[in-house]
Amino acid sequence: MKLVNVIVIGPPASGKSSFIGSLTESVFTTPEEISAGGSGKSCLVEFGRIQVNKDFFLYLAGIPGDQEFQFIWERMSQDLLGFVVMNNTKDEAQAPKVKEMIKDIKALSGTPFVVAFNGLDGGKAKSAELKKEYKIPREEQVICCDVTNKESAKKVLLGLLGVGVKQINKITA
Repeated sequence: MKLVNVIVIGPPASGKSSFIGSLTESVFTTPEEISAGGSGKSCLVEFGRIQVNKDFFLYLAGIPGDQEFQFIWERMSQDLLGFVVMNNTKDEAQAPKVKEMIKDIKALSGTPFVVAFNGLDGGKAKSAELKKEYKIPREEQVICCDVTNKESAKKVLLGLLGVGVKQINKITA
């Protein structure tokens, strides 16, 4: 049996819970809040599981994007497919936080990621504009979606898988 992790990060109310809930049969949370050291911040981590086939499972973990919680990202990095960075486009105040999260992910490693713009309808032109505005590397993807819609949320995961495959091909070439 193969287990692969996907870390879903984003500011509060960005759509992390809705994303996980729309893709999995059930969502469960850590039984206790996890403390972020001396910062005084704590959080619950939400999990969901997708069975791809009888021997392959994707585990989705919704974690706050704050730097104080990066230790959770690091602990979950084993068998990590990549990150989904959520951005609720109805809350313009999230943009600087999301840009900072993208910068943090790029600094941590070469782990694949996609940025999901929740609540935004858009095609390739809008995606290209957002990539430029958020300084997202060429190989990463921007996906406009509605995370409450299962098919739309699946596109986000498929986008992450596509980025991961491209990176594997680059390494093995």
